[in-house]
Amino acid sequence: MGRDCRVRFDKEAFPLVSANHHNENTTVSHDAFYYGWVIVAVCTILMTMQAGIMYSYGVFFKHLVANFGRSRAATSGVHSLFMITHGGFAIAMGWLVDRFGPAKVMAFCSFIVGLGLVLTSQANALWQLYVTYGLILGIGMSALFTTSTATTARWFTERRGLALGIVTSGVGLGTFLVPVAERLIATFGWSMAYFILGVAAWAVMIPGALFLRRAPGEKQRRAYGGDESIPPPDISHEAGAGSVSAETGITMKAAARYKPLWMLFSVYFLFNFCLQMVMIHLVNYATDIGIASLIAATFISIIGVGSFLGRLIMGTASDRIGSHNALLICCIILMITLVFLVFTQELWMFYLFAIIFGLAYGGEVPQMAVLVGHFFGLRAVAALVGVVVFGATIGGAIGAWVGGQVFDVTQSYQLAFTIAAIVSLLAVIITLMLKKAKAVIPG
Repeated sequence: MGRDCRVRFDKEAFPLVSANHHNENTTVSHDAFYYGWVIVAVCTILMTMQAGIMYSYGVFFKHLVANFGRSRAATSGVHSLFMITHGGFAIAMGWLVDRFGPAKVMAFCSFIVGLGLVLTSQANALWQLYVTYGLILGIGMSALFTTSTATTARWFTERRGLALGIVTSGVGLGTFLVPVAERLIATFGWSMAYFILGVAAWAVMIPGALFLRRAPGEKQRRAYGGDESIPPPDISHEAGAGSVSAETGITMKAAARYKPLWMLFSVYFLFNFCLQMVMIHLVNYATDIGIASLIAATFISIIGVGSFLGRLIMGTASDRIGSHNALLICCIILMITLVFLVFTQELWMFYLFAIIFGLAYGGEVPQMAVLVGHFFGLRAVAALVGVVVFGATIGGAIGAWVGGQVFDVTQSYQLAFTIAAIVSLLAVIITLMLKKAKAVIPG
């Protein structure tokens, strides 16, 4: 190919780095490898680690209660503080990712995740868990969901729902680490189990973070399926001001004036109130009625299977039926399964609940970034996803604590799950209202 020659392309071709640096729009055929799929793979792994660590708290729960001699509400409070910290710092981490790119932010937070777990393994009082797990681990985890979904959204346009469905399916895969954690506890004790998880987090997450790139412009590519040309990157730093301003959308401050942001905040608050109550207390509920702990731990993995399928199915379906409809379907399924859980006593009922509940849980996750991008554009997508994540984590924190508190008072989870079913109905109502809302950014 001649020095000044340009490669011809069709409308949907994938761009690659040009041999001539000045040829900004050079592209090649569909045979070219698209780096966005590397982003998808890495983010899926990161999400798997996040879910495995977070949802394993349910199998640590009774061991912590026995070791520290505290109530279920107090022990639930550790996870609740984690959720609040996780969500609160997600906004700040989203802001940092929008301006400085995901690699450095994610690598730093991955180090903090491992540190929090290793320090948790050394705790000898419950208040120390509030610091090591609730605060330190919460800060480390705060960047994971925001960074993974926002970065993926920037790399894909036409198949954004599918890409986000794959990435968030990592949460479903992560639940398979829950029985692994249970076996680690049974073999080595809860302290060494947390230490092993911390080392594993360092070994997997820090190297993975280094593969992340902020947007296609960094590699002279164009967003998958998009038509707009991407200007050359500012190679002086990962996310130059030029690349931010090139994206359409409004700032987080401007978005805060519009109802759709707070409707999304509310829906995910309510959904995760129900979700975290179940994920933290389902194993407790099952073992309380005589089901073996290892069998009970598999319920979380079955939820993960449903979650994995839900993310892929609803992630793909959202490209056809719209994210509003996909989210509404998930909220309705959530409500039905929670009513079913109130009456669940037999083993087969737990497995049926787990797979269908997982479908609802998995299907709602990829809609978050898509809906944020739909209403407000991509300019501040990471920060705005962080706002919605904060709502979700506050709801999750309250839901986990309410489950423990209700049990301490009534010695049963029946009332707690009934409350969750009522809360899920509110999520359905607000989602119906959200369908009527108009995008702030046209198109």
